[in-house]
Amino acid sequence: MKNFEWLIMLSVFFRESVLYSEGLSPKNPMLPSAGTLDNVTKTIGRLLDGYDIRLRPNFGGDPLYVGFDLTIASFDSISEVSMDYTITMYLNQYWKDERLAFSSEENKVLTLSGDFAEKIWVPDTFFANDKKSFLHDVTEQNKMVRLHGDGAITYGMRFTTTLACMMDLHYYPLDRQNCTVEIESYGYTVSDVVMYWRDEPVVGVEEAELPQFTIMGWETNERKIKLATGTYQRLSLSFKLQRNIGYLCSRRTFLQSLS
Repeated sequence: MKNFEWLIMLSVFFRESVLYSEGLSPKNPMLPSAGTLDNVTKTIGRLLDGYDIRLRPNFGGDPLYVGFDLTIASFDSISEVSMDYTITMYLNQYWKDERLAFSSEENKVLTLSGDFAEKIWVPDTFFANDKKSFLHDVTEQNKMVRLHGDGAITYGMRFTTTLACMMDLHYYPLDRQNCTVEIESYGYTVSDVVMYWRDEPVVGVEEAELPQFTIMGWETNERKIKLATGTYQRLSLSFKLQRNIGYLCSRRTFLQSLS
């Protein structure tokens, strides 16, 4: 009996040793151990110690390359009167900041809350044709930061934006429109920051719908814009829209039935 109890104790000891070595809690193997959490906290503190948020990665050297992709959640509205349209999207930005490298293993990843972005350098991205926008904040601000061991960063957010779209109505109601998303750095010229579309730049257009228009397709491009303060990289996403005559006819029939 004593030998049996000794074997059980040895088995428990071995199991806990394995879990601790993997950074898990013996009480709940699904949770990190207290030691692992303490190490992560210390790692983040060490990374931010002496970190200067005012300086971009590789300051004074080659320009920083920032990748972009986005997912269209919905086309919310479009207006010929105010010449704009409203969409909700998920925007992801990707860059590398070697000051934040914490491991030689690339598969080491820390997913952090959005407020971590306030403690590190992030691109000063804006929408050149934006009229008004807001970041979703239910139940928390819809932002996240994913930090990889080599300092690679994924910065994601979900927001709704109303963008200018100057429409040509000469052929109404048989018109086609071209509405764009114009992305640019506000302060960094191409000598500091170069933006680019990633391999799969846009997702979700095929599932999006507008009652007034059929989305015929989309395309992306990259170009340089010369302004008074310098030359900036601009990314454009263009939606090809064709008016839905069926919607127009049904709307008129409904209105006539009310009169």
